[in-house]
Amino acid sequence: MGMEKLTQTGLLMIDKKRRKVVSIQQIVMLKGCSNYTYFYLKNGKYRMSSHTLKYYETELVTKGFLRVHRGSIINPDCIVRYDVKNAHLLLQNGYEVEVSRRKKKLLVS
Repeated sequence: MGMEKLTQTGLLMIDKKRRKVVSIQQIVMLKGCSNYTYFYLKNGKYRMSSHTLKYYETELVTKGFLRVHRGSIINPDCIVRYDVKNAHLLLQNGYEVEVSRRKKKLLVS
């Protein structure tokens, strides 16, 4: 497990003594799983962080990201389709995310 830091343009990840910057524009969505966060990227890969979604939420919301469910933050630029009836978002690379009842208003307006 490495160390992560959110910068102005990307996420700096240090893993196995190697530094890697993941551009914020390359992030499709973040999924929370217990005390970890998975970053799903446009290239089909994912990165894992040892921080919770809340750790990233404040900074990413200021960059246009939306928290659509308690376990998901998405990049609205990556939305392919919104199924209003079933409250699901289809994102790039085939990722599918459920939208909570209270967050539906964010997407409809």
